Amino acid sequence: MLGFQIEDIFKAALVFIRIGGILMFLPIFGDSPTPVRARIFIAGSLSVLFYHLVPNPVANALQNDAIGIGVIIIKELFIGFSIGFVSKMAFDGILMAASLVGYQMGFGMANLLVPDAGQQLNGFTATHRIIVILIFLGLNLHHIFINAIAYSFTSIPLMGIEVNSGITQLIVQLSADIFTIAIQLSAPILVALLFTMGALGLIARTVPQMNVFTMSFPASFFIGLLVYIASFPFFPDWMKAHFTNTNGHLIQVIQGLTP
Repeated sequence: MLGFQIEDIFKAALVFIRIGGILMFLPIFGDSPTPVRARIFIAGSLSVLFYHLVPNPVANALQNDAIGIGVIIIKELFIGFSIGFVSKMAFDGILMAASLVGYQMGFGMANLLVPDAGQQLNGFTATHRIIVILIFLGLNLHHIFINAIAYSFTSIPLMGIEVNSGITQLIVQLSADIFTIAIQLSAPILVALLFTMGALGLIARTVPQMNVFTMSFPASFFIGLLVYIASFPFFPDWMKAHFTNTNGHLIQVIQGLTP
């Protein structure tokens, strides 16, 4: 009655499945506290937007049995999971750096449950996560993920996935880069805290009557926070460069799935 063919509905469903798979792992939008209705609405809106980018017809796919259609759905989910997983790793390194710094500053003794993250984080990591999200959205860096979705539809046709051998090595390398990013971001504060602990150790040796253990908590907090505030103006430019590299990684992953 509305003029839709069964092929058009099936193609729209496959587009929705791929985008839904991406949103399941995508940072911020894919976090567990995000309402399911909001995810469905975002996935549906993006499906309408990218529907006409799908170049290949899917009429022949409807001739398959239920198992064949299930395999097609699994392929589209795999594409979405791969893109979303790489996008999530871009944020994990930043949060891991904050966790390392927060633990050294003494926040490891006072973890709290962050409602909008669905996980247990210390106070410093939770605050840093909110700042990162605001900078991320303020710089319009989320457009990188939208461009990756569009590029996946123009490069990987529906039901046309082919996993190349190099994609496994790329994902392993990106997983290892999480630790590299964490060390790079946390290095200035960790070095400052290291010198602070060294200075407190010297004080403990020269003035044994002083309770250095009690002094270490406020000293670590104020020194770490001071270095964090001093390095904060350089963080937006670093995020631009970091997510520019992430954009290149997303393109490599999509090319690794291109038939």
